[in-house]
Amino acid sequence: MSHQLISRSPHLLRLRNEGYNLEIIGSYLLVRDVPYVNSQRQVCKGVLVVMLDLTADVAERPNDHTAHFIGETPCDSQGRPLEQIINNSNPNQLLPELTVNHYFSAKPRTGNYVDYYEKVSLYVAMLCGPANALDKDTTAKTFSPIRSDTEESVFTYTDTASARAGIGMPTEKFKRLKIAIVGLGGTGAYIVDQVSKTPVAEIHMYDGDALQQHNAFRFPGAVPFAVLERGMKKVEYLHEVFSAMHRHIIPHPCMITADNVGELRTFDYVFLCVDNTKARELVVKVLRGTQTSLIDVGMGVHLVNETQQVWGTCRVTTLTSEHHDHADRTMPLTDNDAEDIYRSNIQIADLNALNAMLAVGMWKRLCGFYSDNSQADHITYSTNLNEMGNSEARP
Repeated sequence: MSHQLISRSPHLLRLRNEGYNLEIIGSYLLVRDVPYVNSQRQVCKGVLVVMLDLTADVAERPNDHTAHFIGETPCDSQGRPLEQIINNSNPNQLLPELTVNHYFSAKPRTGNYVDYYEKVSLYVAMLCGPANALDKDTTAKTFSPIRSDTEESVFTYTDTASARAGIGMPTEKFKRLKIAIVGLGGTGAYIVDQVSKTPVAEIHMYDGDALQQHNAFRFPGAVPFAVLERGMKKVEYLHEVFSAMHRHIIPHPCMITADNVGELRTFDYVFLCVDNTKARELVVKVLRGTQTSLIDVGMGVHLVNETQQVWGTCRVTTLTSEHHDHADRTMPLTDNDAEDIYRSNIQIADLNALNAMLAVGMWKRLCGFYSDNSQADHITYSTNLNEMGNSEARP
């Protein structure tokens, strides 16, 4: 991905062709072997780090004028810090493998950099100038051997959103996780949409149903009429759509039964999005007490005939290896229509989406992405009260 991205970006390719030692980690451009002067007036080599703004994996025009630096405090030829560009010298871990020491801010005279060639060239000149005063032969254009890409991203194009938001480190917590999503009705489809935007290792989808016209009104985005004519399975359609972003989405065009439920033990997290109590009971029984965490969703929507108004409730319940005794109290595990408020055939897209977002939020708290003061394993939201409730706090 790194070499392809450089090759597709004319201004980055120009930098590399002129001899700059470039590497891309995540959505950061690293310019290695940049000469600078330290406080002892010694010529050293550091690394300039620039966040990339990409369009279709092409770096065109920087959206800001800042940069990072790895090394000692850069100084002028007399050993005085380059205060005109140093904003702060606080260490900052941008990614697990990328910690920077300094934060630079240098606006060009025109107010904005034209492209990354200009931005890198000017920053290197500001760092290298004092070094050249002490050693006229030192240069950042080393024509070093090109490093091989060590890891292929799970994404088909670079995730620049995490870097722009400054959440590169929290996002790393999703890597290497294997996720299963059981049931690809409205709620499950929205969960696929959200999980596919995280760097999890694998996303497995289980559902044996065909994609039908009513599903199109509960799915993310717009299902083309031509797709409905193809008679696809739900998992086949969602795989086709979201594989455009995430490389490792695996469709399983089948229902979970006693014959294959054991497969779920191989996942780190399982999202269970079914309205079949027998299937739910089967999954809960197999996963109870294992290292696989279960996130179960339920939605009950009802029409009040007297007023022709709708009220609904969304539920998310999580079972973990340490906390699973609350399943019988909080999850519908038996067919009892009189008591089960979640038994309803009414599905509304916004509640499907809300239920999915609540489930994904629960998952991200379990992963440690979000801080979690409540430690709740069971949450509900009611439309008529417009209230959310937490219960079953983890010990």
